Amino acid sequence: MGREIELLVNPAAGGGRSGRLLGDMTRELARAGFSVNIHRTAGRAGLVDLTRRLVKNGAPLVGVMGGDGTFHDAVNALLNGDGTVLDASATTFAVLPAGTGGDLAARTLAMPTAPAAIADWLVRAVPSPLDVGRLEYVTHAGAPATTLFVNIASCGMSGRVDELVASGPRWLTGKAAYFVASSRALVGWRHKRVRVEVDGAVVFDAPALTVAVANGKAFGGGMRVAPDADPADGLLDVVVLGDLPLVELAKVSRTLYEGTHIGSKNVHTARGRVVKIHADDAVLLDVDGETPGRIPGTFTALPGALTLLRAGA
Repeated sequence: MGREIELLVNPAAGGGRSGRLLGDMTRELARAGFSVNIHRTAGRAGLVDLTRRLVKNGAPLVGVMGGDGTFHDAVNALLNGDGTVLDASATTFAVLPAGTGGDLAARTLAMPTAPAAIADWLVRAVPSPLDVGRLEYVTHAGAPATTLFVNIASCGMSGRVDELVASGPRWLTGKAAYFVASSRALVGWRHKRVRVEVDGAVVFDAPALTVAVANGKAFGGGMRVAPDADPADGLLDVVVLGDLPLVELAKVSRTLYEGTHIGSKNVHTARGRVVKIHADDAVLLDVDGETPGRIPGTFTALPGALTLLRAGA
């Protein structure tokens, strides 16, 4: 892999934080020995088109600067119209966290957040295979659709929280944004009955707060919902926060940030290659911090679909 990096940046990510940090990030990357080609994007369509062209041209290193949603959009450039995934074996991706949600970078990749530290981390990182999830779901308009996810796709209260984060003030970012949205989402909330199948076996069929299908470890500004998830094991971790009464919900919410909720009452886990979730009512999705639609959904692990810079041994 060469030292040249194609840097894709969404200047509006994180309430403009990406744009404000771009100068510092570029200087620190240059100091660390990278030759930086900056590509500013002005929306999802432009980011997807640019990423796809770079991958098709065999760009050796593509860095994506922004939040989880920005990286989600870049990865979805690899999705073909028939649901297959573009061969990206000639390209290594790098995450440069600078957005509202940074759970993939901070909690799964254990990346720093300051530009100088990010540049030094990238120098030491090594290209490693990374799994991707493919989700077949239903849009808000009722049409079938497909998307890819790198971190976590979930449904239930998490989908409602994402709606509220997206409509909230842009200056409120990270853990604070998700905490405020979660508090608002509790008002009038009622658990929805869902049926969860993992590799053909029903593992849960009851009311639930949230069902997380995890490739990465954390979502929602630091909630380690799937602390044992490994994004390179070819499997998806399923964590169901079941029919929790309010008192128990408050307790589990605290342990979520530490990842110590696993094994608690009304917390159910499973692991597999294909996960299917059904519900009689409309249950919103949260896909890498985005809210594209609702279940029913089929979640499939795509082992090693990406090459990503990760911390060396």
